[in-house]
Amino acid sequence: MRSRKIEKMRRALMRSNTRLLLTAVVAFQALALGLLALRPGNESLQPLILAVAVPLGTILITNIMGKIWPVDRAILILVLLLCSIGIISLSAICRSEETPRTQAVYAAAGVVAMFIGAGLIRGLSRWKKAAPVLMVLCALALLSPWVIGSWYQGARNWVNIGPISGQPSEFMKPVLIVILAAGFSNRPRFAKCLPTIAYAALCCAILLTERDLGALLLYFLTTVLMYYVASSNGALVFAGLGMGAGAAVIAYYAFPYVQDRVSIWRNPWADPLDTGYQIVRALAAIGSGGLFGMGLGLGMPRSVPLYHSDFIFTSIAEEFGLIFSIGLMAVYVLIIMRGMIVAGNARTSFHSLVAFGLVVIMGLQALLIIGGNTKLLPLTGVTLPLVSYGGSSLVSTFLSMGVLLGISSMNAEDEARDIEKIALREEVSL
Repeated sequence: MRSRKIEKMRRALMRSNTRLLLTAVVAFQALALGLLALRPGNESLQPLILAVAVPLGTILITNIMGKIWPVDRAILILVLLLCSIGIISLSAICRSEETPRTQAVYAAAGVVAMFIGAGLIRGLSRWKKAAPVLMVLCALALLSPWVIGSWYQGARNWVNIGPISGQPSEFMKPVLIVILAAGFSNRPRFAKCLPTIAYAALCCAILLTERDLGALLLYFLTTVLMYYVASSNGALVFAGLGMGAGAAVIAYYAFPYVQDRVSIWRNPWADPLDTGYQIVRALAAIGSGGLFGMGLGLGMPRSVPLYHSDFIFTSIAEEFGLIFSIGLMAVYVLIIMRGMIVAGNARTSFHSLVAFGLVVIMGLQALLIIGGNTKLLPLTGVTLPLVSYGGSSLVSTFLSMGVLLGISSMNAEDEARDIEKIALREEVSL
């Protein structure tokens, strides 16, 4: 009986904490979008509609998913917060109302994908048997830009099917993680892991031919980290990192576009009006924002090319300020930390590796894009997860977070069953 009372107190405390978090997030969404709706000269009803729809949607999604499955509500609320920051920022900085409206539609599709992801990871149990099929699907998807794709910003990583376009490398991230988890689970020896590692190397080679350097780096680092967690084989991991570093050096000398990106990163002021223009303007935007920002809809975020996608972090830093930008990074850290807890609490090595891989690839992607925007790292062309404009990345990340939430709900159910068993034993002993 004592264990049951303790568990009830713990669950009540968790609900009260997430309720406070949900209230704060909803208040931020309503206030920010309400301010945009009340801007002088604004004659559109779209910001007002979003000011009602976004907070209401956050409340409904949190409650509905929480009633269907005992998911980690903190992760869910923080994911919805990041998505709303993207919609708010796009509403403030974009000249056309079509961009934030389209992002809201993508977000709705992403929410559906999140529910699907949670249901799939909970409903399917034979993932190892499905791995060969997923391998073929992933390889064909990554190769599809060579058949129905086009070049965009120096990379051939987009596919076009009628009016619909997207990046297969974005959608295949959760698929690759499931494949890696299936191959690395149950702490197998290196010989048994070798086919899975070879397959990941094949995916990286395909991305290299398409010049999708950002996705290539994410795939490679995620594979290395997942293998290390699964095997604890530090020597092989360091050897893999050394081979990756060697491949990067070869790519630098073999491909002129890699040399261009590195030279721009090292000294963008050598050509501030042409090749270094993006970085120079991005640093100026971040600096002009100061600690507290210039305000929603103010400043000159549109002076930075791709201000709504690859460089949205600089737009946020200019309008919201450095303190808010640090808080934004802290949200990613919190999601990663909660995701690590989910991975640690999983009852099978497969689910543990899937949860670990999902938060790692999200954290790496955020690190790469924020590092590129602030000139800490060379630009790699990835998007800020859940914030940047774009349907491929948004829907894919929502799907990944749905899988993570599904694993968290399975952990909660396993924990509840354990508590019931302990309570029964206590009752029998009494």
